Amino acid sequence: MTIAVALILIGLVLIIAEVIFIPGTTFAGFAGAAFCILGIVKIYMEVGSTAGHIALGASLLAFGILFFVILKYNVWAGMSLTDTLTNKVNENSLDGLTVGDIGITKSVLKPVGKAVFNDAEYEVQTLGHYVDAGIPIRIRSIARLKVIVETIES
Repeated sequence: MTIAVALILIGLVLIIAEVIFIPGTTFAGFAGAAFCILGIVKIYMEVGSTAGHIALGASLLAFGILFFVILKYNVWAGMSLTDTLTNKVNENSLDGLTVGDIGITKSVLKPVGKAVFNDAEYEVQTLGHYVDAGIPIRIRSIARLKVIVETIES
């Protein structure tokens, strides 16, 4: 009987781990359910139906209480990401740029990447062309927060 109780407890721990620590994998949840079912069936077979009913009821009650506590006290709040990014690329930073400015690519533009103009780094975009890093470029247009560039033909 102690093995059956241990199986049920291991199952409950795996199910709770699935809910709190590793949501979405479903492996721990299925394994936990299998352990719980195996433990309860073992009690039914070894001790009898009355003990099996008690084990089933106690397991459901324990899981319900634990799940209620987890939801009520928001246990996983400390482990979840709650911050969101609200800034946009190049927001409030295009004031020093004008059409025709010349700069150099800092990263590969595929077609979006980084470039340096007047010692400041900006995210820029080509019109679908691939441009290697270290290539001189010119600002073709500035629309909203997009800086469209083209290579300088030498």
